[in-house]
Amino acid sequence: MCGSSDKDWRPVSPPPVLKLELYDMHGNPVIESSFMQFLVIHTTLFKDDREEELTVVELPHNASSKRISAAAKSRKRGVTQFGYRAAEPGLEMENNLLGDYAASSSIVDDERGERGCFFVFPNLSIRLEGRYRLRFMLIKLPSMCDAQHPMFPRCISTVDSEPFDVFSIKTFPGMIESTPLSRALAQQGLKIPIRNTQENN
Repeated sequence: MCGSSDKDWRPVSPPPVLKLELYDMHGNPVIESSFMQFLVIHTTLFKDDREEELTVVELPHNASSKRISAAAKSRKRGVTQFGYRAAEPGLEMENNLLGDYAASSSIVDDERGERGCFFVFPNLSIRLEGRYRLRFMLIKLPSMCDAQHPMFPRCISTVDSEPFDVFSIKTFPGMIESTPLSRALAQQGLKIPIRNTQENN
C-alpha cells in the first residue's frame, strides 16, 4: 500500500524470498559453501511491462493520488551497472522503492524442513500506486581469492518477479496472511513480519 507519508506505507506482502540452487560438476546440490558468503541479491523496481525502471522517479506534486502510469512520465535515462537509473541534470528525483535493496544469503530450512540458501526482502515498500515487477540481480562481491575479477562485483544472474499491484489507501484490500515459508524462516530468526488472517487489517 502506498500513501502520502511513511506512516501509510506497507511492505510488499508476502515479502519476496529467493532460493539459490547450486550444483557441483556431478549435478549434486551444494547447500553450504564458502562461495555463498560473497553473494548478495540486489533489487530494482520496473513497470510490469519491464520497459521502464522506476526505482527512482520524478514525483508530481500530487503523486499520492495518481497512478504511476500517469505520474512518472519519465524520459529514458541512462542505467548504471547494477540497475540504478541516472537522473538527468536539474531534475529532482525521489525514491519510489523504499527499504533494503540488498539481501545476503541465509542457510535455513524451508517449510518442508529442506535445507537451502535463501535471500529475504522483508521491508520493501513502494511510494506510488501502480503495477510493477521487481528485478533481482545475483551479485558476486569482490574477493582476493578471485584471480580474474578481484576488485569488481559481478552480476551472475537476473530474474524478474511476477507482476503485482500497489494500492492507494482507499483501495487497499488489507494485508494477507503470512505464507508457510515466511513462518518457517521467521521461526529460525529471520526478521520477517508475521501476520494472521484473524488480525485486523
